Amino acid sequence: MEQLSSGLNLQALVQAQLVTIAPRGSFNEILQGLQTNQGFGLVVEEQGQFQGLITQREVIRALGQGMPPQEITASKIMLASDYCLRLNDLDDPLAVLGRFRYLGVDALAVVNNSGGVEGLLTRQAFLKSLRPVDFLRIKRVAEVMVPDVVTIAAEASLQEAAVLMTERGVTSLVVPEETPRGVLPRGIITEKDIFEALHSQGVGLTGTVGSIMSQPVLTVKAEQSVWQVNHLFKAHHVRRVVVVDDDGQMVGIVTQSNLLAAIDITEAQGVIQVLTRELNKATAELRWQLSRQQAMTVAITESEQRYNTLISHLPVAIYCRDRLWRFSYISDQIYHLTGYFPQDLPDLRQIIPSPDLALAERDIEQAIGQQRAYSTSYRIQHRDGCFRWLSDHGQLDPHSHMLHGVLLDVSDQRRTEERLKTSLEREIIVSTIIQDIRQSIRLEEILQRAVTSIQQLLLSDRVLIYRFLPDGSGIVEVEATTLPQYSILGQVIHDPCFHKGTAQRFLEGRTLTISNVNQAELQDCYRELLVSLQVQANLVVPLLQGPDLWGLLIAHHCRSPRLWQREELFLLQRIAEPLTVALQQAEMYQALELANANLQQMVYLDSLTDIANRRCFDELLAKEWRRCQREQQPLSLVMLDIDYFKAYNDHYGHLQGDQILKQVAQILESHLRRAGDLASRFGGEEFALLLPSTDQAGAIHVVEQVQHALAAAKITHPKSTVGPQLTASFGIATTLPTPEHEPALLLHLADQCLYEAKTLGRDRWVAKEL
Repeated sequence: MEQLSSGLNLQALVQAQLVTIAPRGSFNEILQGLQTNQGFGLVVEEQGQFQGLITQREVIRALGQGMPPQEITASKIMLASDYCLRLNDLDDPLAVLGRFRYLGVDALAVVNNSGGVEGLLTRQAFLKSLRPVDFLRIKRVAEVMVPDVVTIAAEASLQEAAVLMTERGVTSLVVPEETPRGVLPRGIITEKDIFEALHSQGVGLTGTVGSIMSQPVLTVKAEQSVWQVNHLFKAHHVRRVVVVDDDGQMVGIVTQSNLLAAIDITEAQGVIQVLTRELNKATAELRWQLSRQQAMTVAITESEQRYNTLISHLPVAIYCRDRLWRFSYISDQIYHLTGYFPQDLPDLRQIIPSPDLALAERDIEQAIGQQRAYSTSYRIQHRDGCFRWLSDHGQLDPHSHMLHGVLLDVSDQRRTEERLKTSLEREIIVSTIIQDIRQSIRLEEILQRAVTSIQQLLLSDRVLIYRFLPDGSGIVEVEATTLPQYSILGQVIHDPCFHKGTAQRFLEGRTLTISNVNQAELQDCYRELLVSLQVQANLVVPLLQGPDLWGLLIAHHCRSPRLWQREELFLLQRIAEPLTVALQQAEMYQALELANANLQQMVYLDSLTDIANRRCFDELLAKEWRRCQREQQPLSLVMLDIDYFKAYNDHYGHLQGDQILKQVAQILESHLRRAGDLASRFGGEEFALLLPSTDQAGAIHVVEQVQHALAAAKITHPKSTVGPQLTASFGIATTLPTPEHEPALLLHLADQCLYEAKTLGRDRWVAKEL
């Protein structure tokens, strides 16, 4: 079996002649430097000291996050100063391999013990010096491919492609094509493609994905070997291929990183077992021949040294322990995993949290009971105090009753899974809020769901929406808290530091992030306000309603200071966008309600007297007729006419006549006692009273009260033949509605009674039943 090249001189692979950049280097200098270094990486140094590293990915992510090119400098986007290799690291090829895998970059700066830059070591040069031949030949594409292919439309912009790469944490996007056979790969776009387009354009990203995508796409089948894919990479000078099924449909993607990850812990364990068997076999044979060939002793020693060297360089710790977690053997690699040397860690349980230990023991005992290998994972507390995740794979030896297995640090994988889970939860929240806005017009419900979802996801002590009032103060409109004592719901707050400049910054879409109220550079008045509200850290995002600042979306941490993550601020900004739509939607709905109310008033109210008009009367009469018929209740209708009103108008004029009509309407409305009673202007000087659930006696009582009120008003009417004051005549009709009659009959009867009252001399009422 071929193995990693022995005697490898990594120092000879270091690229000493390279372009570097100062921390204050501009965006154009970054582009030029990366292009000169063939895109592998750009070293940031100052006064001969290594400061950081910039790759194409940092440039693309900065643009994807919306940073203007003119504001981008080397110090703002460079990777941390630990993205490097020390000279003594070059003596350990497997450690260098692990460093590339852990940091996920294509090049690393090489620095000396004084921090000076010696050169650049690229992943490409390093991989060319390695020969993991057999690992790649036995591995199938299906075992290393990533099934989740991130796709983008050909008509999407390059800016959208950069944003999507940043959000999903990928280096390439596949352009799909819908065909009768299904979704086929049409093209592919990588970070390098975007970077080259950016370099050719100078500043900013313009154009579409389709204008620079590579096509046709190189494809492989899932059953092909990783070795074949490796040759395909070298032959076509690419770093990724799309995996397709027999119909040509996409099922996954394979990158050079996947090939590097092909040499995983399972294979390494298999190699260890093979080498162990070979070593035992060779040792037995050599010992048998020891009496004849003393030289074979040297060969055995060399074989053991090669075995121990391989074991010491594997990124795993090999162990043998009993079922009580007591080690009889543990390799020195345990130090890199836990921070403890083997002699300091006789029992791994002492650094495993109790909940994790219980779950791990359950998984292991269940596998042993089923006579199969076990595989579990759990957290351990490293000697530096941080928690890390270990993957534990092994099997019970039925003869010695000992557990033989390997431990691998999978913290990066777990963190990636947690980030993906959190990202998915955030997308679900934003999608839910958008769906709420589409389905509901109740602004308060939408705002409450939003703050509740944010609080549960961020685990902050208080999330609220602060609405500005006309006087410059504000009120806590809705909130979600972890504890009742943090509640400030409904509280009116006046911020003495808030001024027009502050409002203008929020109107421009700026945010506010404070990780520690006591240490931040704040005005004293604002610090005192936050302290009075128990705030130790906060995030603030503006909520706009059209061109106006409507309020603020705020997350408070009250228990302690908190270093907010960029993703947390991004979440609030993402949610603020649909909330802004909800505010505009609520504003339009309120305007529509007001317009409807005005229209309703115009349709059903008499414009002179402000009581119901004829249309309202007709609709309500039909409705109450049906209700009283259904409930077997009496229905009374009163028609009244002001006596000699024409003579009053001729004497006093129409303006004074209009005032009398208004006064009579007010008297009628003031003597209605039930919720369903209605006073309406029937036409001219004629009015109608609709009295549901009222018998004849009740209707007569209402009419007599109205007569008394008219008499008490003492409205002078010198042209009336009835008397010197204004009077009215009334017609009262009552019935118990039945299916055989129509409402028009009751109206006709009331009109007849009114006519009789006028005939009998006016200023009286006539009542009849239908």
